[in-house]
Amino acid sequence: MELNPHDLLEIESAKELTSLSDIPEWVKSSIAEAPFVVVRRARASEGWIAVGIRGKERNERFAAFVPVDRILRRITPEQLTRERKWNGKSKEIFRGLEEIGKVLDYHSLEWGPTGSIGFELASGKETTKKTSDIDIVIRFSKNFTLNFARMIEAELKNNQFRVDIQIETSEGAFLLNEYLASGEKPILLRTVDGPRLKNIVIKE
Repeated sequence: MELNPHDLLEIESAKELTSLSDIPEWVKSSIAEAPFVVVRRARASEGWIAVGIRGKERNERFAAFVPVDRILRRITPEQLTRERKWNGKSKEIFRGLEEIGKVLDYHSLEWGPTGSIGFELASGKETTKKTSDIDIVIRFSKNFTLNFARMIEAELKNNQFRVDIQIETSEGAFLLNEYLASGEKPILLRTVDGPRLKNIVIKE
């Protein structure tokens, strides 16, 4: 099974988790309410996958590991997009996501919602608020030039929600706003071995 950062994994219970520190009670409660964890960008021993657990509060984030053979289901951000999981939902944030989707689909980008909105769509647990950002991951391609990135940013500016876009490459990920601000300088690439500077800017 190929697993990537941002994938949501369904597990049976918090008993499947192991960590370098004691597992807080809020983690057990969170998994009991919605048995989903998210793949995080970190190395793990063979047969294991590094995951993160989110709680009700922004500061409730916990790093753990899960045996790959105990994963019940995998949901990718792109799957949420293909299935248009937000259709028919009344929250304003989902209407905001639909508007974002129209832009990204028009440009034939491979993308999906992540963060609190992706978690809510996958798990059914209400995690977004009126103040929530819309987190998006886009798969990098050779067409993602600086000018193309500027065009995407401009077309998304009218969305009523703050849109945070992460661009995923085969080596790691970078933020769209950092790419735009870089000019032609190296930018911070988030990898499984930690952050590193890399020049990935594509010129016209």
